[in-house]
Order: sequence, then C-alpha cells, then structure tokens
Amino acid sequence: MKKLLLLSLALSSLSIAAVAQHNSNNLNFNINRSAKTPRFREQQQMPGNSAYNYNPQNQLLVAEQPDNQVAVQCSVLMNVKADSYLAIFNLTQMGSTAKEADDLIAKRSQPFIEALKSLGISQSDIYSDMIYLIPIYNYEMEKKLFSKTYSEVPKGFEMQKNLHIRFKDSGLIDDLVTIAAANEIYDLVTIEYFVKDSQAAYDSMRTKAINYLARNMKKFEKLGLKVEGEFRVISEKSGVTYPDSQYSDYDAFVSQSIDAARDKTITSIRKPKTVAYSKLSYDAFDLVINPEFLEPVVQYTYELHVNYTLNKDKLEPKNHYMIMDNNGNIKEIPVK
Repeated sequence: MKKLLLLSLALSSLSIAAVAQHNSNNLNFNINRSAKTPRFREQQQMPGNSAYNYNPQNQLLVAEQPDNQVAVQCSVLMNVKADSYLAIFNLTQMGSTAKEADDLIAKRSQPFIEALKSLGISQSDIYSDMIYLIPIYNYEMEKKLFSKTYSEVPKGFEMQKNLHIRFKDSGLIDDLVTIAAANEIYDLVTIEYFVKDSQAAYDSMRTKAINYLARNMKKFEKLGLKVEGEFRVISEKSGVTYPDSQYSDYDAFVSQSIDAARDKTITSIRKPKTVAYSKLSYDAFDLVINPEFLEPVVQYTYELHVNYTLNKDKLEPKNHYMIMDNNGNIKEIPVK
C-alpha cells in the first residue's frame, strides 16, 4: 500500500512538472513571438480627413466619426501553401593556391549535385553562385639594423560559393540536408517560398471582404441606417508574410536537480535554445481563409475600408408645425 502511494505521488509530481514546463515554454515563446510579429491593426488616417480607429473587438461600426460619417472595415488573412521552394547552401573552402581552393570546393559540390538528381531535381534547377575568391595574407617580420618592419605575404586563398536548389516537394528538405552533410556541406543559409499566382489570393480576399461588409450593412439597415446612394471613400491595404521571417526562439524551461541541492553542490544546467514557427495571430482578423495547415505557409493579408458620408438632411430631425381649426381638423403649416 505504501509503494502504491509513493508511485501515485511520483506520477502526480511528473504530471504537475509537465504542465508547468508547458506553461513556461509557451509563455517564453509567446513573449518572443509577440515582440517579433507586427500588429496588423493600427491607427491610420483615412481619406476625407476622418480619424479611422481600429476596433479590437472586431465590431463593424467604428466610433469617433463625424455625425454624418460611418466607417466600416474588414481584415482578411489567407494561408497559402507554396508552389515551389529555393534552398541555398553555402560552401567555403581554403587552399594554398586559387586552383587548389577551386578543386577542393568542386570535390564537395559535384557529388552533392549528382546525388540531387536521384531526388528528381534536374540540372536546370541547380545554380552555382560564385561569391568571392580572395587571397589570405600572413605578416612576416623583416629585421633590419635599426628597425623592424612587417610586410604581408600571400599564404593561400579562400573561395566561397552558394548552391541554389529549386524544388516543388517540401518533403525533400530533410533529404537535401542529409545529402549535403554527407558531402561536407553543413551551412543551409535559407529556404525561400514562392507562390505562382499571388494575385488570385488578393482577388479572393477582396471578394470575401466585400461580401462580408455587404452582409453586415444589410443587418444595420434594419436599425434604420440607410447608406445606399451616398458618397463613400474606399481604401484597401494588402501585404504578405513569408515563413522565413516568422520563426521565434526561446529558452526551454529547465529545473535544477534536487539531489544537487541536498549535496550542497550547485550544478549549472544548460538551457537549450528552441526555435519554432510562429504564424500571424488570428485575433487581428475578421476573416481567415484556410485556417488549418501542417507545414509553414505564405500568409497574405488584406484590409478593406469604406467611409460613408451621409446626407445631413436625412439624419437631422425636421420640425413639423400643425394647426387645428375650429372644426377640429388638423393640418400642417409649411415652414421653411
């Protein structure tokens, strides 16, 4: 019975520790994420010299407008999977001569390029970008009778190249890194994401935003807000965020050893640096298209603002003067 009690207490402690670690990790990650991710909604000046204030509660009507103006807005986010990718690997090589440096870097790059063909990547999808070839100098001291001078003497050469690799299947990234490491290529500089038809994404978001505003304005018409045929100012803003700029890092939660404290020995525990993909927050958008995804995506953003200027005659109440004659008949007296 005592053993079962101790086991239950141990499992409870592990469960509490796991929850605490998750909460701490998530807090550190979100702090770095919010510091890196720009807020999509911000105050800006709308045409017509009217202050347009974003509403954090995603309400359709925006306050602080003149009496005869009504401003509405819609923010849309669309997640799009990339059509193709570009991986860039860096190679740096040193040699006693320029030819030796070039030969050594070719011995690393050529087997790598040949192995890429087994993955279905053709030669036309590979590009070798020459970065530089520079001499390396060493200082040699010359002894003279009354002085010492130092002169630069060529010691060797350093060559650097980048290999650009284009591919369409995102699942090949792991294979690329493995093949590169087998050929002593360890520096993956970046991975670029490309979408063929960006305009189609913006057109789709624009249509969604227009329909969203039209549906909501019909609801407000039931409350007596008539805006049809009135003067209006329309503005829009669009943008795009690529995955390579959306990775946030944080220090993983690590606790000190209890045994070390009992022995009065302080042990320094290394806290690993963790990096994770951080999408744009959905909180700042009224509509999100393709909200669920597995791999990092290209995120397109679109805002539509409509500022209605209403007719004051329709808004201001009119005074009506009535008169009753001796017979009890009531009629209106026209007053201009």
